[in-house]
Order: sequence, then C-alpha cells, then structure tokens
Amino acid sequence: MAEAAAPGVLVTRPAEQAAALCRLLEASGFSPLLLPTLAIEPLDLATPTATLRTALPCELAIFISANAVRHALPVIAAAGGLPDHCALAAVGAASAAALNAAGFRDVVVPQTRFDSEGLLALPDLRAVAGRRVVIFRGEEGRRLLAQTLAARGAEVHEVVCYRRRTAVDQAPRLAAWLAAGAIAALTATSRAGYQALLELAGPRAAAVAELPLAVLAPALGAYARARGQRGPVVSAEHASDEALAAAVRQLLARPRNHPC
Repeated sequence: MAEAAAPGVLVTRPAEQAAALCRLLEASGFSPLLLPTLAIEPLDLATPTATLRTALPCELAIFISANAVRHALPVIAAAGGLPDHCALAAVGAASAAALNAAGFRDVVVPQTRFDSEGLLALPDLRAVAGRRVVIFRGEEGRRLLAQTLAARGAEVHEVVCYRRRTAVDQAPRLAAWLAAGAIAALTATSRAGYQALLELAGPRAAAVAELPLAVLAPALGAYARARGQRGPVVSAEHASDEALAAAVRQLLARPRNHPC
C-alpha cells in the first residue's frame, strides 16, 4: 500500500522569513506549501527619515514586527541613530531577535500575549505621559498602539518605513492547491497576510474559510473570525515559529468537526 502523502500546510509568511517555519513543519510530518501572500517593499528613505528626525530625541522606540526592524534600520542610520537613553520595545520574539542581531540590547517584549494588546499591558508602556515615543511600522497597520499611547499622554510619532501589497502572482498556485484538495491547514502571522490570502483566493475564499487555521496571536484569530473564518482556529502560545508549528500539530490532531 502506498504511503499517504504528508498533510499540506499553507505557509503565508513572506518568502525570506518562511524557511524556519517550513523546516519545523517538515520535521512534524507535514508538507509546507509556501505561498507568500504579501510582498514587502521599502519606502523611499526621505520621508521616514524626516519623520524620525522630527521625533528625535525620543525616549521610547517601538518596533511592531521583524519587517519593521529590517526596514527601520536604514532609516535610523540615515537619521543619525537613536539616542543612547532611548528604551526599545518589540511586539514579539522575532522582532526582538532582529534587533539583537542588529546590535540593540535590553529590548522589552511581552511575555504572554504577542500583539499590540500584550505590549500595551507592560509597565514600561503604561507610564508614558510626557514621553516622546516613536513607532516603526508599515503602511495600513493597526493604529491601536499609537492611539492608546497618545491617550496615555505620550507624544507619539509613527515612522512608516515599508509597504505591503498582495502578491497577486501567487493566485494561480493557490487556486491549483485548493482545486486539488492539497491544503489541510492554513497559517497566518498578520492581519494583512490573512486578508491578502482571502483576496488571492477570490471566488474560492469561502473554501479557504472552512479550513483549519493556526495564527500567531489571539487578536489575529479574532480578526479572522470577524472576516468569516469558519474552520477551527488555534492561536500559538507565543509568537515564534516553534509555537506556530505546535498550533498546527494541535489543529491536525483533532477531528475536522471539533468545536473551537
């Protein structure tokens, strides 16, 4: 009897960030199906650099993703660097690791919930009245962080240093996998990435919404539900590739009709 094919798991991370998750899924007995739903593009340095210079000297710099770190670094360099006394915060472990790799230390990171809500719950972000805060982010991201910190009395400057666009060239590949029934589960690591997946699916978006979904944070799971996700949803215990792979294992170990 022929050996059954490994269950296919859709990996929606940008291609340059997907290798570790794909390896973990393969080690867990799955077949990773790489479908980068978003293309990440830097913006011209002039505008974000001017925005950052206006914000300097800042007392707190927040990076909302590993992409934010990657695209903020040249902006920071062009602006002359961050002050030595500037505290650093990141939404998750991947962002903190990217900062560490760039030579930054003592990064504040949530310990349980890896999203804006988790970051806002930290003591370092509660007592911000009168402090000048810089948030490095992409276009069209959530505004909760900036709005909440401003409401707490901070002077907030948002430095938009990259854009995300739907990777429309991936639509035929997704259509072929859906038609073949090759996808056993989905993964999503950002709201924009999940929304782009639905856009790429087009008329098959309803079929996508029925599939099990592993997400990187509870807020992302709630967003997917609000967008019509009907299949089981499991959130990773923390924002790492290892935890996301564990969420996939949990999803595919339960019956498809298991209540969520």
